Amino acid sequence: MATQGADLSTRLKILFVINDLYTRGNGLAASARRMIALLRERGHDVRVLSAPPLDGDDCGIGAPDYPLPHLRVPLLAPLIASQGYAFARSDRRQIDRALDWADVVHLEEPFILQSAVARRARDRGVPAMATYHIHPENLTASVYLDRCAALNRVILRLWKRFIFDRCGALQCPSESVWRRVSSLGLSPRLFVLSNGVPLGGVSVECGGKGEEPSVVRLLSIGRFSREKDQATILRALRYSSHARSIEVTLAGRGPTERQLRAQADRLVRAGVIERPVRFTFMNAEKMARASERSDLYVHAARIEVEGLGALEALRHGVVPVLARGPLTATSQFALTEESVFEAGNPRSLARVIDAWIDRGGEARRAEAVRYRGVEAQYDIRVCVRELERVYGWLVGGGEFPGAQPDR
Repeated sequence: MATQGADLSTRLKILFVINDLYTRGNGLAASARRMIALLRERGHDVRVLSAPPLDGDDCGIGAPDYPLPHLRVPLLAPLIASQGYAFARSDRRQIDRALDWADVVHLEEPFILQSAVARRARDRGVPAMATYHIHPENLTASVYLDRCAALNRVILRLWKRFIFDRCGALQCPSESVWRRVSSLGLSPRLFVLSNGVPLGGVSVECGGKGEEPSVVRLLSIGRFSREKDQATILRALRYSSHARSIEVTLAGRGPTERQLRAQADRLVRAGVIERPVRFTFMNAEKMARASERSDLYVHAARIEVEGLGALEALRHGVVPVLARGPLTATSQFALTEESVFEAGNPRSLARVIDAWIDRGGEARRAEAVRYRGVEAQYDIRVCVRELERVYGWLVGGGEFPGAQPDR
């Protein structure tokens, strides 16, 4: 708890602002739900300004305290839905009601709703902070413009002007995010803080416990999309000398699933792989079991603010193969350079996969053991306590408590 600023032994009234807290398969919404639940558990009064769930399922977090109508854009609705997003229509009366109640505001996205709330909060003297959850490229990738640097710079500048600069603090979930946004000349105080993962639920089994020792099980979990880049995993099989002994499981849902299935079918027809690629969707329990049975976990995302989905898998004891690039933070979890490849490069990925296969099962199991407990520094309960300190600073002032990396 903070020794300066607000007395956090008292309850804070915290307003979370998110377009749709209830979207399934959206890591941002899932992270917000976990944070809200833990803050409530710690005695704070947390309310939500959001659109209600379309299907009536409140995900165990409760209906929004300040409900907003869903924003529908007919021409873009299919694209928005396919990307796992949903938008709420800004309602000034509801926003003002929420701000009349709140001690502090937490903005979870960089969209129109958050811009409206940030402006009204500033005008009314209610302190606000934001979390940098997505890069502009996460959005523009869906329309094949993620490599248009000028467009992505414009989007980032708009976020700065209309959201971030109206806040007192900005949470950067990884050092790579901090490095990117620290060059923008932002008004808010920047701090590095993981969104965190829940601990527990790890068995004693470790990597590669399948029934066929001659089969190398490769697992990848994540939304099927251009920025997650599962296509590079499948392309890498064409360059792997062990492709016919590899069994690939891709777990997720998303807009590129049809293309990935077609790509996987071509690999089978061409004789590149012997076993068809398995497509599935996993809850947390199934993901844990699959991670424990796998030999390698591959995370190929080119655009990733933090990559906690990878950490969720690694902590169950599996050797990681992680992409490194200017817009992905996932390689921060690698304990050795032998588990890192160049993002978007199938030849680089194939070399790393083959190297781990050549080392043999015992070497992989020994390496997998090293990842047991790697999640401890990302414990969501610790992250929530650090977040409380920033809330306290926003409300009461004093010395800024947020962590910053060495320059």
